[in-house]
Amino acid sequence: MQTENSVQLVAIIVFAVMARSLVQKGRRDPQTAYLQPRQRIRPLLLEVLDPVLAIIVVGPVLAHELDINTWHVVAGLVGVSLGIPIGLLRSRVQFVRAIKSSTSVVLTRSNAEYALLVVLIVLRSAQDFIRGVHSPSVTLLFAALLALPIGESAARSISIVEKYRGAVDGSAPMGIS
Repeated sequence: MQTENSVQLVAIIVFAVMARSLVQKGRRDPQTAYLQPRQRIRPLLLEVLDPVLAIIVVGPVLAHELDINTWHVVAGLVGVSLGIPIGLLRSRVQFVRAIKSSTSVVLTRSNAEYALLVVLIVLRSAQDFIRGVHSPSVTLLFAALLALPIGESAARSISIVEKYRGAVDGSAPMGIS
């Protein structure tokens, strides 16, 4: 468990350093001067890496939950499935435009991203307590809630990449919208 936490911490630090660099790149983009309030420029690579961060943060705890029994795997799949439409909806609300010159996207900040972060922090903080609870319904719900941000993040990321490609190509994005 200690080694697992150390590897996870190193991965989060590496991701944070890389993300900081990419965010600074977005802030230096000359297009930043033309942003509306609550909009930001994010390099597309940062959007692509977002699901990886979700897996790094949630993955170890989720893996433990999914290892309990088949019903927990089903609950995890339900959580991922519920996260997908949320991610698609968020991408639809967030995406403003593509910036081909810097391979970036302009996104609108939403309260949902802060709420999802709070849910992740609460789940991560409550993991030891929930592991101590032996009620199957609570642990099944925990497995579903842990898997939800992974589905949300993956769906949002894929959808934003599709919207970027569609905007850069001058055509409507095909597939996920």
